[in-house]
Amino acid sequence: MLSSGVSRELTWIVATLWGLLFFCWLTGWWIEGFIAYLLIYMGRQLWSMRKFEKWIEGGTTSAFPPASGFWSELTYLVSRKQRALEKHADLQLYKSEQFKSASMLIPDAIVSLDHENHIEWFNASSRKILELRSQDVGRKIEGLIRQPEFIHYLKESQYQNVLRIHSLQGVQRTFSVKIIPYFDSHKLLIVKDITDLYNLAQIRRDFIANASHELRTPLTVLKGYLEAMIDTPGPHHDMWLPALQNMENQSDRMQAIIEDLLTLSKMESQTITSKANKVDVPRMLANLKTEAQQFSQGKHQFVFEVDESLTIQGYAEPLKSVFMNLVTNAVRYTPDGGIIKVRWYEDTEGVHFEVEDNGIGISKEHIPRLTERFYRVDTARSRVTGGTGLGLAIVKHVLERHGATLHVDSLIGRGSTFRCDFPTAMPPAQSD
Repeated sequence: MLSSGVSRELTWIVATLWGLLFFCWLTGWWIEGFIAYLLIYMGRQLWSMRKFEKWIEGGTTSAFPPASGFWSELTYLVSRKQRALEKHADLQLYKSEQFKSASMLIPDAIVSLDHENHIEWFNASSRKILELRSQDVGRKIEGLIRQPEFIHYLKESQYQNVLRIHSLQGVQRTFSVKIIPYFDSHKLLIVKDITDLYNLAQIRRDFIANASHELRTPLTVLKGYLEAMIDTPGPHHDMWLPALQNMENQSDRMQAIIEDLLTLSKMESQTITSKANKVDVPRMLANLKTEAQQFSQGKHQFVFEVDESLTIQGYAEPLKSVFMNLVTNAVRYTPDGGIIKVRWYEDTEGVHFEVEDNGIGISKEHIPRLTERFYRVDTARSRVTGGTGLGLAIVKHVLERHGATLHVDSLIGRGSTFRCDFPTAMPPAQSD
């Protein structure tokens, strides 16, 4: 179906042709008439085209250029499309201004960087926290924030981690620095003042460490008296012996909790300044196999699949704690006669330590919370088997210091698999 503009153009052509034929029939100037008609038609089209071009370029303030026929219809369609685009552009501009206005009210410093780390824009909080000024737009961010750890974080491109800085632009406060890549190699730098949160966390860590340390001495004294009472015969000894043994077991459990709390507090408060060393994991796992068999008391079958040539850069004692925690957990939650497989291998994605068992398994809703302190899936069973609820918290903390992650797969009644994924290169050491 023809548009109205094309229909009007065809109507004009047919009407003028009939007029031309009548004129030529009266005068007999057929050739001259048709030549004159073609010249007039071409001139009309060129005139309309020029008016349309001038209107498109903005050379006229009129809503529509003076045109008719096909060019009138084309002008209407272009004008309608233009109004739609202007409306869309106004909407996008409004949303952009709304976003910028909202970002200006955020108390965290937000800075947009291009692919070469030049500043594109920043919010109002950046003026206070980072001391940025309007004339800094277009300058490189590393020329304005000269902390070595920040420059290393910016260049290493390991943006999945959060950098913590205890001094920024001469201000002795604690800041968290996060870079989020977005839109074609651009970056969003977010700096948050976490001094109050950091101090509260430090108070909590100090309290746990001090309380655990103070409890150790009276508990040792109590445990010593219990051992003496158990070993000393006397009247009614047989009657009191089960209660004394139960008290001794509970004191052993409390002592294990205190030791784990002290270990975790030490890790949290310690700043790693030493370089990572080469850790002979195969040798470590050979010793771990013996310890695991003693812990199991021969009730489980162990299968170790270890790449004897595979070592890793890290810290030996914390890694040993990770491996031992995962293996002893598998022993605790695997019924007698079960099979526990320990693997140490490397593939294209990195280096992996894996512990697989065919024990009782874990429900999916519990898996995200396994590394929380004192979180237990089965509280009664943990108390019977001697679990403190801190083992996986220690595992998570050590793995984070090695740039590694913990993955858990489990099915009820089928068993569980705990896998530690280590990167091929040790990340730079930093404090918590």
